[in-house]
Amino acid sequence: MSPRPSRRRPSPRRRTASAQPREGIGEILQLSVGEPAHGGACVARDESGRVVFVRHAAPGEVVRARVTAVQKKLAWADAIEVVEASADRVDSVWPQAGPGGVGGGELAHLTPAAQRDWKSRVIAGQLRRVGGEALSEVLDALGGVRVAPAPGDEDPGDSLTGRRSRIDVVIDADGRAGMHEFRGRRVIALEDMPLAVPAIRELGLFDEDTPWRRLWKPGDRVRAVAPSGGDPVVLIGDDTYAADGVRIDADVLRWNVPVGSGVESYYVRPSGFWQTHVRGAEVLANAVLAAAFGAGEAAAGRAVMELYSGAGLFSVPLARAVGESGRVVTLEGDEGAVRDAGENLAAFDWVDAFAGNVDREGVVDLSGQLGAVPDVVVADPPRAGAGAEVCEAIAATGAPRVVLVSCDPAAGARDLRTLTEAGYELESLQAWDLFPHTHHVEMVSVLSR
Repeated sequence: MSPRPSRRRPSPRRRTASAQPREGIGEILQLSVGEPAHGGACVARDESGRVVFVRHAAPGEVVRARVTAVQKKLAWADAIEVVEASADRVDSVWPQAGPGGVGGGELAHLTPAAQRDWKSRVIAGQLRRVGGEALSEVLDALGGVRVAPAPGDEDPGDSLTGRRSRIDVVIDADGRAGMHEFRGRRVIALEDMPLAVPAIRELGLFDEDTPWRRLWKPGDRVRAVAPSGGDPVVLIGDDTYAADGVRIDADVLRWNVPVGSGVESYYVRPSGFWQTHVRGAEVLANAVLAAAFGAGEAAAGRAVMELYSGAGLFSVPLARAVGESGRVVTLEGDEGAVRDAGENLAAFDWVDAFAGNVDREGVVDLSGQLGAVPDVVVADPPRAGAGAEVCEAIAATGAPRVVLVSCDPAAGARDLRTLTEAGYELESLQAWDLFPHTHHVEMVSVLSR
């Protein structure tokens, strides 16, 4: 299956930044903070009744907030002073991600338990507003939503720093490694990256006199990766360096993932996608494997279709589960990821990994390659979700079971609504906090005919 060119529609003309309305920017408001909203802010209303999305606050707080953006009858603001604090508020584990700082740590001022409660409320809200009342009622009947901690993150006294095995930074005009300010172009030099695993923090990327300065230049994008099966590496442009700054040839990195009763080893390009939480791949691989075949059901001999298959995180345990009498076909749009998957799946003759667009035609073609009605379809779309076209194509395969992995509550709710309207019923929904201190969350939903 060869990749097909995607059709691009002309983009609507956008106003330049200088033409955006600026009235009210910088205004200080005192606000009573309400429910958390999708995207990392809470909902409040100012004296005029205007909705204001407040970052760096907590439900129930009273704060003074500086307006950062205005659009029609909406505003966005950063809480800069807490008048009445929530019991869930703590000192931020990453102050540079606070008001006026970098993006990527918008919940760092809350206890881990409060962060998980925040995300549970957001998922429930999105399933009600976007997924519809019928879907929300089904979820309530199943027991509602509870965002669980990743294995090892259960201790309520743990600050949950040091979980990210990959970080991406940009070099500022002074040669310092930093990140862009939230929704801005300015690069803020980082003093530290507390969310990164110790192996990355020990590289010294953020030291004032870091030796890495001789290897990068302003504007460079730099990635640091600490694979579970090897030493950390640093990517600068097209070059890869060991922790001591020596250039190395590293085509792939090894990731060891406990799945079922064993450990799977995956080989992925340093620039390729992989779960960032140190236990993220483990959580999702085991959840998908358990969801694909149902409790007590035999997996051997089953036929599986997998969409957005990446480097094969789910493909490998699915292939092992169905065995030689089974069949697995996968589809992924990133050709580099498909090459990685081909290596990871080389031992399984009953698996074919295809590169191509995941769209209606791609799903039809993949179904033809399977040559049978799939027993289960597994889909792990990007943040935007699979979309109505792909969900309808999944339903058209006649698969009795669908496993949907969603990393965005709103997109996941839209996909679930399309699938349920196409004849599926939500059987279960699990969620995990694999992105502590951010608003991001992972969900695995199981649907059956």
